[in-house]
Amino acid sequence: MEGLDIKDLSIGEQWNLKSVEVISTLQENLQSYESWVVQASVLGDNREAFTFFFPLLAGLSNEIGARALWASILAEWSNLILKWIFKGDRPYWWIGETPLYSDETRPTLRQFPNTCESGPGTPSGHLMLNVALFYVATRGITSLFIWKSKALNLCQKGLLAAMIYSAYFLWIGGIFVSRLYIQAHFIHQNILGVFVGLIVGHVAWNSKWLVRLSKVWAVIVAAFLIFTAISAYSLLLSKGLDPLWAIPLALKYCTRSEYVKIDTQPFYLMIRFTGAALGLGLGLSSDQRQVVLHTPRNFIRTILTIKGGILIGRLASMIQASLPADDLVLFLMLSLGLNIALPFIIIALLPHFLLTVYYTN
Repeated sequence: MEGLDIKDLSIGEQWNLKSVEVISTLQENLQSYESWVVQASVLGDNREAFTFFFPLLAGLSNEIGARALWASILAEWSNLILKWIFKGDRPYWWIGETPLYSDETRPTLRQFPNTCESGPGTPSGHLMLNVALFYVATRGITSLFIWKSKALNLCQKGLLAAMIYSAYFLWIGGIFVSRLYIQAHFIHQNILGVFVGLIVGHVAWNSKWLVRLSKVWAVIVAAFLIFTAISAYSLLLSKGLDPLWAIPLALKYCTRSEYVKIDTQPFYLMIRFTGAALGLGLGLSSDQRQVVLHTPRNFIRTILTIKGGILIGRLASMIQASLPADDLVLFLMLSLGLNIALPFIIIALLPHFLLTVYYTN
């Protein structure tokens, strides 16, 4: 980039160049902690929201779990549409495509198995979803288990709440750094992800109707989500734009093609958030859940619900990974069924089953 005046570049190009410098610095200085930094993106992967964090939070509190999953669903839906609107590059392919570097100045940065996401990069979906999900979790845990506690004084409540919020900020900070480190995002993409994630989390936490859906409205909401996503996809095609423009770039610049996963592509994401919305909505309006809600909480049942939910979530994750990815239609159909079943089981059938067993014994 010798002789290049940074002031002549667009704001986007300036941000991209600055981000690449930051990524390079991070990879140099945090190499000793690389396994931890990379693992933050793994633990904060959107799949974990559906198969691990949702069952965990639903075990603690049925309503908190439901709101957390709504936050995840709305974050993934809005992120997909925003990415089609903003069409942001990702660092790992932008470095190879941009004319701002020559062959001599082009930086060589390391890639990882979770670097090569195949969708556009703006805004960061990881940060959007984690900010929204854990906004709900943090608000829910502090309000239900701390501020309403009769065993703690005001000072203890404030200290515990501060610790939980600090953990939230540290977690988001860790994911922010991780997404830069593995070349998944530029700085401005992460910042936008945080901002939109806060909006989604606030909506999921404060919207009472989300946890009071009837079966009819559950179907309507799920249909609305997939209809708007497909409409946005069709609109781009009608304008001569390719919604899947990023996939060839991902395959071209990813060091290993098997790192480009099918479950980071738009069609699967549509199936995931639509199926989850339908399954959750049907579970929220089910008779089994109403019985659970009108029964006093029990510590043993809470622990069993958490353990059972996480086990079922892990099983669902393994089933998802074993589905035939070479047949796209079959893969999507099976994924839809799995994503409908999981939230319905977690939010309604599992707690009702444990309640029945507990009182039978």
